[in-house]
Amino acid sequence: MKTSTIVAVLVVLILILGGWYWWSMHGGVPVPMPGTQGPAGQAGINGSPNQGNLGQPANGVPQQPGTAAQDNGIGDASTPGQQPMADGADGSVIGSNLALGTDASATLGKYLIAYNGMTVYTYAPDGNNVSNCTGQCATNWPPYIVGPEDNVKAQLQAGVTGKVDTIVRADGKAQVTYNGHPLYFYIQDKASGDVKGQGVGGIWFVVKP
Repeated sequence: MKTSTIVAVLVVLILILGGWYWWSMHGGVPVPMPGTQGPAGQAGINGSPNQGNLGQPANGVPQQPGTAAQDNGIGDASTPGQQPMADGADGSVIGSNLALGTDASATLGKYLIAYNGMTVYTYAPDGNNVSNCTGQCATNWPPYIVGPEDNVKAQLQAGVTGKVDTIVRADGKAQVTYNGHPLYFYIQDKASGDVKGQGVGGIWFVVKP
């Protein structure tokens, strides 16, 4: 075979291999090398990677509302937050998780936690079955929102004996209530067991079962 033909074949092979490599690195489907695995899939209760049951957040770290500076009952959020995401956020269903359960600390005794193991709070200015926490308040203290298909009255841990129900907020979403008090998360709680919202501004309190 002529030298020029061999060179031409090598150039074509290099172009083909180079094009394949570029394609795989820029939007193509990467082909795993022998002995390796592709990206691990995420799984959680009911298919939600972020969802954990009471006191046992998936992967050990529940998704948090965000971060904020604390200086009063409402706070000044440096980063807009959101409710911890799972099958109970944004109007979808909690599924097999319990809506309310309990945790305890040496200083506070028993208090209520939500489906994701996070502490829930009440807001003193709220009325009976009425939420007065909106706007920036609701950013720093995300309401405990559930879906219309959730039966929160039947999804309770043993020992949660108060009246559990929901109210409809101004945006049309259903917020969980306990004995008529709307329930909220706190943006600065970072893990199950955190109770950083207790007593903030003299108007935010954990909830006794």
